[in-house]
Amino acid sequence: MKKIQKQIATFAILAGLLLGVKNGYIALWKGEDPQPFRVFPVRVDSLPVADQLQLQKGIHIDSMEELLRLAEDYL
Repeated sequence: MKKIQKQIATFAILAGLLLGVKNGYIALWKGEDPQPFRVFPVRVDSLPVADQLQLQKGIHIDSMEELLRLAEDYL
């Protein structure tokens, strides 16, 4: 888990990050790019229903703290 969190922090430029779902897996988008820059090996259907719904709507990330908290929650 810590390895993934480090990778997120390394790749993350906080302006315009969105956590969501791509082909059933948690994914992270940057800016306006239609393709995620990272897809994580975590199936969304393995999470509680409330978390699944949030991810399907998309979660905008506004700070490094929020990004790390979400990584801990979902990854």
